[in-house]
Amino acid sequence: MVKLYTDRFIMTPGPTEIPYRVKLALMKESTNPDLDPDFLRVYNETREKLKHVLNVREGSIYVMTGEAMLGLEAAIANTVKDGTRVLVIANGVFGEGFADLIKAYGGEPLIVENCEECWRRSADPSVIDRELEKHRDIEVVTLVHCDTPSGILNNLVEVGKVVRDHGSLLIVDAVSSIGGVPVDFDKAEVDILIGGSQKALNTPPGLTIMAISERAWDRIEKINYRGFYLDLKTWRDMLDNRGIFPYTMCDVLIYALNESIKMIMEEGLENVHRRHLLAMKASWRALEALNLNPYPSSMNYSSPTVTAFEPPKGINSEELRKIIWEKYGVMIAGSWGRLMGKVLRVGHMGVQASRTHVLSAFTALARALRDLGYSVNIGKVAEAIEEEYK
Repeated sequence: MVKLYTDRFIMTPGPTEIPYRVKLALMKESTNPDLDPDFLRVYNETREKLKHVLNVREGSIYVMTGEAMLGLEAAIANTVKDGTRVLVIANGVFGEGFADLIKAYGGEPLIVENCEECWRRSADPSVIDRELEKHRDIEVVTLVHCDTPSGILNNLVEVGKVVRDHGSLLIVDAVSSIGGVPVDFDKAEVDILIGGSQKALNTPPGLTIMAISERAWDRIEKINYRGFYLDLKTWRDMLDNRGIFPYTMCDVLIYALNESIKMIMEEGLENVHRRHLLAMKASWRALEALNLNPYPSSMNYSSPTVTAFEPPKGINSEELRKIIWEKYGVMIAGSWGRLMGKVLRVGHMGVQASRTHVLSAFTALARALRDLGYSVNIGKVAEAIEEEYK
């Protein structure tokens, strides 16, 4: 197979392409983050920038060393105990996955929005309202803002209002939405929000972002988790009160994340969000030109950070992805869980949400499909994308 590229494009929904400025930040001289006052200053500066991006006016925010799964488990470990009833909004692979964490800590998950149709649309707030009214012993609710395996975006503000009206605690996985979709922590009345470095923030995996409301702190005190590495109280008591990290941080990852957020703020959040929306619309136009079916039942349910679609019948999705990567230099993703082998995904996160990246991804997809015998008009695909960006 002849390689037809020199530059490669990472178009997966995380980990994502790392921009040049972030790579430079990763090369910054490392000292001792436990002792270096300059590092503590940069770390706190990064926290303040994140508060702006996420609109956290009330509450705490931390960046922890560990992939975002660390934050998901920490959120459950600090709010769930034996017998805690938790409503799991499961309209996606990761939404459903919260149930495993809850059971691991002795909680009792009540799974809703887990039908085949549910996975193709945003969670219905009226269903959540009905279940919370019916099960008044629910103390915690979990939601994934953007469930990347299916490319679905849930309405954070609407769900947040319903949960708050019933007095439950809301835990949100926003790993794949932060930096690409408006996330308003205060307006949505979120109690614990989890983010990660490797999605739209275009930083290598290895950092978890945790935003915590005052209501959540009350719950955390009540549960009194007895471990150490996942104990959120330790971060408040050591970092906020004494200026000491609970454990050694990876300083270069913090420098990289700080630079990434600086880039977002320089561009302006409004433009960043519009750019991601354009990438999503252009991707849907490309799928239409390819006669491929998006997995979400409507663009209204689709996330601006990832487009999920079904491969043509008779086409081996793994072989297709291999050709796209090895021959054309573009990496796209398959999916997970019950969608494995049934769904392909193009990530347009952070710097990937650009005209150049979207054109590269879908023309490479078109060429690889043609190589496998699928009838396709590559010019029509490019024209459809350009029409959205005109």
